[in-house]
Amino acid sequence: MSHIVDTLLTDLRLLVTDLGKDGGLISPSLYDTAQVLRLYPSEERTQPALDWLLRQQRADGGWGDPTVPYARDAPTLAAILALHSYAQAAPLHEAVQSGLDFLSQHAQLWQASLPNDIPAAVELLLPRLLHEATARGLAVPQESYRALVRLGKERRLKIMKMQPGAGTTPTYSWESWGARPDPALLDGSGSIGHSPAATAAWLSAATRETGLSWERQRAEQYLSRAADATLTGAPGVVPTAWPITRYEQSFAWYALLVAGLLHHPALQAVIRPQIADLAQALRPTGLGFTDFFIPDGDDTAAALAVLHATGYQPDLGILRRFATSQHFRTYPHELQASITTTARSVHALTLAGEDTTRWHAFLIGSQQPDGRWMGDKWNSSWIYTTWHVLLALQHSGHTSAMQAAGDALIAYQHQDGGWGMGMASTSVETAYGVLALSTLLAEGMRGDLLRRSLRRGYEWLLQRYRPAMLPRDMGWMNKELYCPPRIDRVFILCAMLAVALDNGETSEQLARVKG
Repeated sequence: MSHIVDTLLTDLRLLVTDLGKDGGLISPSLYDTAQVLRLYPSEERTQPALDWLLRQQRADGGWGDPTVPYARDAPTLAAILALHSYAQAAPLHEAVQSGLDFLSQHAQLWQASLPNDIPAAVELLLPRLLHEATARGLAVPQESYRALVRLGKERRLKIMKMQPGAGTTPTYSWESWGARPDPALLDGSGSIGHSPAATAAWLSAATRETGLSWERQRAEQYLSRAADATLTGAPGVVPTAWPITRYEQSFAWYALLVAGLLHHPALQAVIRPQIADLAQALRPTGLGFTDFFIPDGDDTAAALAVLHATGYQPDLGILRRFATSQHFRTYPHELQASITTTARSVHALTLAGEDTTRWHAFLIGSQQPDGRWMGDKWNSSWIYTTWHVLLALQHSGHTSAMQAAGDALIAYQHQDGGWGMGMASTSVETAYGVLALSTLLAEGMRGDLLRRSLRRGYEWLLQRYRPAMLPRDMGWMNKELYCPPRIDRVFILCAMLAVALDNGETSEQLARVKG
């Protein structure tokens, strides 16, 4: 075994040992941190969170990544409201005004028809924030959000009829519709819907109730533990969702599966116990992103693919529960279909020998004229989405669609050899690109351009490789953009190993890029 492969395998082995540990790691959230500051602040976490939130404001006055514009409004308005609560100091007052100036221009984006890839629950969150901003006398452009507000009203009516319980999708956005702090809504993590913002809103309401001291203590402890998962070291800086135990496990092992590493001898000692743990976590209704949240089609598909590949015999009927005639659902009652959930489900069933032809039309029909698949609700990167569809279409006969995707990957590769939605390449998107090209080559598609493009992407990753360094690129979608660093790190290492093992890399190459 070459030195570079040994180094990468050692890094990967140490990383996957920690999958799911302490509830998982996840990046800090602008929206949730702002909501905790507003709804349930405490002396010890107020100033660090304020300082952190202020540092995240962009030069244009808004918060959030400009490359995903629909994911900016909710965190920006939440930040404005939070800072406005403490705006006696001049810098905070200036930040609030700058944020309002940003929204006055940016809100025009929402006047067009709503796309499929808007952030989770934004139709509930943003109208509530707009209402609260108006109540405070803040000038926000209400008219631009009219379609979103109308959609939010429809959603709230449905939620009220559902009477949702703990660990269900409506509780994840409880801060937008909830009023009475029902203790039965606290789930096994001590949270409301695994959401710091929803938990803070529940705690705020619970301060006006008697007899909830034990429940309040659990929820407060949850907020503290959730802050630890961001690795910022700043009290009150919290993630968009936590814990993410099964999400880390299922997606990381799925990455090893598609990279051809699930059966590598050097990883078996850490793989076997974790796969056994994943197998016992699978319920007759599927797998959720933790044991305390309802199952979803995405984690279920990933888990079933991995379990089937490792000798287990899971009931494939579990995944069919998420199927419609055209696509696969992530959660019940969702508004937008997910390309990646459908692709992963199709891939998992295909690996198990099932006929998945009926769902190919949805995937093929979602392809853009330039060959890309984009507009997914769970990940903002078209490279991620395109790669997953390529996995689903393997051996399907849709050669022209796959070839068009390969042409797009080559055409959109940056001059430095990496990939990224913005002007700069990112490690995790370059990993997606490398794995996508590997999928095309494994499908038997030939071409020097594909190989050269893959090689350039691999060398970009190799030049930037540092052992145990967790990525921080925000590309995953929820209420806002976020990063699950362990999952992203697994994708990066899998992409590098897939190429290194195939090509027999040398120790001199690793020494050059590290030295």
